[in-house]
Amino acid sequence: MPDKPVPADYAVMPLSKARLLDQMVKKNFMPAILSTVRQIIEDYGDLKGVCLDVGCGTAVFAIELCRRSDLKIYAVEKTKSICEIACANIKSEGLTNRIIPVIGDAHHLPFENEIADLVISRGSYHCWQAKVLVFQEIYRTLKKGGIGFVGGGFGRYVGKEESDRMRGLRDLSLKDDAKVYSQPNELEAIVRQAGILNFRIIFDESGLWAELRK
Repeated sequence: MPDKPVPADYAVMPLSKARLLDQMVKKNFMPAILSTVRQIIEDYGDLKGVCLDVGCGTAVFAIELCRRSDLKIYAVEKTKSICEIACANIKSEGLTNRIIPVIGDAHHLPFENEIADLVISRGSYHCWQAKVLVFQEIYRTLKKGGIGFVGGGFGRYVGKEESDRMRGLRDLSLKDDAKVYSQPNELEAIVRQAGILNFRIIFDESGLWAELRK
């Protein structure tokens, strides 16, 4: 369970804008979410225990992962209005007993050491101001034998036409920030600076990811 106080200086977003974000994700990026969930389950097997979804947005990804696993997921989101929409989505899917929304900052995850069997962060990497610190926080919360899967992309089960469509929308939305998802050498350097030794960088049709093992 969270054990740190929540800072007060969260980004402010009107609830109406958070709803639009949720609708945009559901309309445009569900193929990527389903593809990445399938990839994670195929690569890491029978998923049980505790998962942290860092930068969960409106919990669309967490919901799909929860449906296809036995995980209990803490869905961590910094922006209060987005977290409110996440709560509504989780409730509407009947998953309130398995997905717990948490308002928290990736730079200071509000969890004790070694709580998580799996830490996922999909598509929030570009938002982190201190990327080394976030990787250290993710690694701190992983149990021994745990896995972290951090980065961005559409998963390996999306066809080229869909991938090109979603990449265009992503690049239009993120502008220069989108460049971080095509810089594997920079990602590797950041992970090494975080003091993490057991990792691999994945840069292929699934996107750019750091797989961490503890």
